[in-house]
Amino acid sequence: MKITKQSKSIADMLTIGLIIISISSFVLSYHALVLMAVNHGMPLWLAWLWPLCLDLFMIVSCLAVIRFSVLKQPTTYPWSLVLLTMIASVGFNIASVYHTDSVLTMTMYAVPPVTVFLALELLIMTIKAEQATIRRPVRRKVPVKKIPVVVKETTDV
Repeated sequence: MKITKQSKSIADMLTIGLIIISISSFVLSYHALVLMAVNHGMPLWLAWLWPLCLDLFMIVSCLAVIRFSVLKQPTTYPWSLVLLTMIASVGFNIASVYHTDSVLTMTMYAVPPVTVFLALELLIMTIKAEQATIRRPVRRKVPVKKIPVVVKETTDV
């Protein structure tokens, strides 16, 4: 299957959109996790690291899934890391506003890490689809011209 210009531009727009969504969701989740860390006694100068342990690690694990997929390696371990960090991030995002007793607020805070996960999964699918459509050079056997060999019989006495 050949990649057309139209298909390529759609894939490019999809990738750009997914990156924007991922960054936006990361920033929203980051904000909630920093506030949670500060509100639970973590000094501000350290609190900025807390979200990186979850959300950035989830993104790095997704990139590992992409890399392992492209290399045709097992992706079980990186996928388990993605799911674990996503669940933890959702839980901590909800916990950051749990005191409000508002289901709407808790749901709103749960959305960013889920969105990062879903956007990255779409990005992985896009990359895999492009990998599958790239034409790889076909190695063809070059025909070898057969030359007849004449063998002379000699009689040595």
